[in-house]
Amino acid sequence: MSLLQGVLMRIRYAAAACAGLALLASSTGCTVPEAGSTGITVTADGQPVGVLMVCHHHIDAAVLYTGDGGDESEDVGSWSRAQPAGGFVTWPLRTGGAGWSVDRQPPATLERQRTYVLYGATEDNSWSTTDVSFTLAHLAALTPGRVRYFAGEVPGADDDGYLTASTEDFRADACEDD
Repeated sequence: MSLLQGVLMRIRYAAAACAGLALLASSTGCTVPEAGSTGITVTADGQPVGVLMVCHHHIDAAVLYTGDGGDESEDVGSWSRAQPAGGFVTWPLRTGGAGWSVDRQPPATLERQRTYVLYGATEDNSWSTTDVSFTLAHLAALTPGRVRYFAGEVPGADDDGYLTASTEDFRADACEDD
């Protein structure tokens, strides 16, 4: 092998390595690290209540949107806190409270065939919580003290990984992986 062939081979290897790195970099998206979990429950009269278990860092906002996060998604509710939330917090979606202010009022009546997604966030997009998706049918099946949340592939979870359990179980499960 001549010196020129050796140099050309090294250039090819370097170009292939750079192309591979560029492909890898372009296929990974920017994600916000998770600081905890989100759940949904209801009041005695069936009104939705947001539930967060903040395991570390803080959460100072929450967003409710429709759809799957794609082009058809639409933000339909948002809340913020003057003091960041830590630990276990709940708030009525319709009225806010418990430190939460309603920034964008959610619909007075949720649509029957629509999927809603709720998650906690930070104003600077540094942290978020796992989201919870729900429909009116999911809310109708809940009772106070029972929380729907994403648990992954665990016994009792539905095909999408959502589990309905007691508030105590949600609190225990939420920070299990942290």
